[in-house]
Amino acid sequence: MLKGEPTGKVVVKPEREDAVKRRHPWLFSGSVAKIEGKVQPGDVVDVVSQNGTWLARGFVNPQSEVPVRIATWEPDERLNEEWLWNRLQQAWEKRKQLGIVDETDAFRLVYAESDFLPGIIVDCYAEFVVVQIYTPAMERWRETLADFLTELIRPKGVFERSDFDTRLREKLVPRVGPIRGDAPPERILITEHGLKFLVDVWRGHKTGFYLDQRENRVRSEHYLKGERVLNAFSYTGSFAVYALRAGAKQVINLDTSSEALRLAEENAAINGFAGSVQSMEENAFQLLRQFRDAGEQFDAIVLDPPRFAPTKATVPNALRGYKDINLLAMKLLKPGGFLVTFSCSGMVSAEMFQQVLFEAALDAKREVLILERLTQSRDHPILTTFPESEYLKGFVCWVW
Repeated sequence: MLKGEPTGKVVVKPEREDAVKRRHPWLFSGSVAKIEGKVQPGDVVDVVSQNGTWLARGFVNPQSEVPVRIATWEPDERLNEEWLWNRLQQAWEKRKQLGIVDETDAFRLVYAESDFLPGIIVDCYAEFVVVQIYTPAMERWRETLADFLTELIRPKGVFERSDFDTRLREKLVPRVGPIRGDAPPERILITEHGLKFLVDVWRGHKTGFYLDQRENRVRSEHYLKGERVLNAFSYTGSFAVYALRAGAKQVINLDTSSEALRLAEENAAINGFAGSVQSMEENAFQLLRQFRDAGEQFDAIVLDPPRFAPTKATVPNALRGYKDINLLAMKLLKPGGFLVTFSCSGMVSAEMFQQVLFEAALDAKREVLILERLTQSRDHPILTTFPESEYLKGFVCWVW
């Protein structure tokens, strides 16, 4: 049994107390005055002011840039098994209340701090649950978490994909494999908005599929029905399938991964669009330049690149990269064409991204109208006290 009793205290610098009181769930290393007690990574600690006033309770990892992840501001709440079960149950009930479980069999069940479960991501794919564990505290809860998810969701299996960079920064070794029940097949078939997709939870990006784009895919569908559509950074081609359903005659999937492109072709085929997609295994920056030089034109373009800015230091280069690809896309669109463009860099705000589009439009000498602003799906809710939980932003642009 993990009792969840505090083993020490973390004293906050006086000038940093307001952030805790405003319920920001991360306590950065620069905010810590000292740590009292013999605490180990993953222990529960109380967060207190310089004069000893209790402020919050969370999980500690002195080796991390975020040494405390706060889990409660209620002094009587213990971070024990009952706490974990209640949080998981609340997350499940929220998804049911939003109607997500009736719309699709692939969704995010737990979105870390936004579900008040720091250190855990849980995604559901049909009859399987995939977890990502990225803090020492949640590493201790691994077996209990798997048991609770089995009891709550009744999946065929609970699978772990703890192999991403955040885990490494927390000094944890990567791990991939089944935890409970059956191992998932090489491809899991899921359904969203009446379309089917094959998901590789063993090796795919994130936990296998871009669940955060689910609602953007259907919202963008109306704009992607032109004769010729370019789906850049296509991964497994989900936007392409929506475009084909909308009436697009031909879609080019552009990606650097041959494996992802093969799966994109399968996804088109299982939805009845075999032969309607063209796969191009190329670097998007280079190929868009080649298209520009060759005078190619498209009715619609989707840009969904990987994260360009993992840290603040990389933001200037990221902004240049975003401007470059959006400028190229604007030049490749026919007058009246649509650009559906995204940034998943949490360090790049929506305002910064919009400024990039403004500058790209000027340089492209095109008139650009913003028709819609897009964000992450409802199963990735944005916690108001935690702006870092908002990372995906997008725009539907009308280019003339």
